Amino acid sequence: MHKLNVLVAQYPNQEAVFRIIPSRVEAALARAAPSMPPVEFAWCATDDPAFGERVAAADAMIGFRFPTEHIASPGSALKLIQVAAAGIEHLLPLDWLPRSIALATASGVHAPKIREWATMVFLMLHSRMPHFVSAQRAHAWSKAYSSHIAGRSALIVGTGGIGGAIAAAARSLRLRTTGVRRNVRPTRHFDTVIGLDALDGAVAEADFIVLAMPLTPSTRHIMNADRFKRMKPEAGFANFGRGGLVDQDALRAALLAGTLSGAIIDVTDPEPLPSDSPLWDAPRLIITPHLSCDDPESYVPRTLDLFLDNIRRCMDGRPIRNRVVRSRAY
Repeated sequence: MHKLNVLVAQYPNQEAVFRIIPSRVEAALARAAPSMPPVEFAWCATDDPAFGERVAAADAMIGFRFPTEHIASPGSALKLIQVAAAGIEHLLPLDWLPRSIALATASGVHAPKIREWATMVFLMLHSRMPHFVSAQRAHAWSKAYSSHIAGRSALIVGTGGIGGAIAAAARSLRLRTTGVRRNVRPTRHFDTVIGLDALDGAVAEADFIVLAMPLTPSTRHIMNADRFKRMKPEAGFANFGRGGLVDQDALRAALLAGTLSGAIIDVTDPEPLPSDSPLWDAPRLIITPHLSCDDPESYVPRTLDLFLDNIRRCMDGRPIRNRVVRSRAY
């Protein structure tokens, strides 16, 4: 059987938590045996002058950021690109992607970690921890009471791998879950699923609003001043998706006006958030540096398991997991 050439595209200064190293590849191949076809992995930095040549010789590639102008080179053998992340907004628009190449995301890889993080966030918002953080910063002894969390409602905008894990966390706390997605249909972990056209009304009713959707031109600032004004004053807000989903000036204004009880965001726009951004000093806001999904022990192994399964599927002519559909990527 022909040995498949697999390229690991590594961009400069890649954080260790995302780095694909030979020992992790060997462990993943051992887990995939014996159903895995013969493969040979090679590594190439994305700024290497030979990167385009290495891409053209590969049957499959895994990476996060890479120069897209090399993908459609004449005579390329490439059939599969595995993005080592759930989001692909940095690769849009997909006019560089030939239809002969399957592009897949790592949606679902984050689920175990994000479920734990989301459980913490729901409890922190409900227990008014953003209030206490601001009070401590101000040296103020300021009480804010909370009751039982069970029976409250969580509106989760985005029902993919991350959104589903957040909904599972919400259900474990006995919250009622409503998911928002483009195509309305029953979805695991959600009691109710609604379309984007019903978002305004749902925002006004929810106790927690959580963003967990990709960033595209159509979803930028999906949480804007109008929607923050619609929220109940005692409601909490969280963003697990991308910073660009939120109008950050509107978020800050809502917190200053007291029109929502608190917010926890794991993503900002831009990232890192500049040190002089007024968002740092917004009251009742906790900012974490985009790490809610990232597990240094399991992130890369789970991504490699997905990638190897997709290689098998590609070779067998079966559907690719998490394949990006062009018409839904904008």
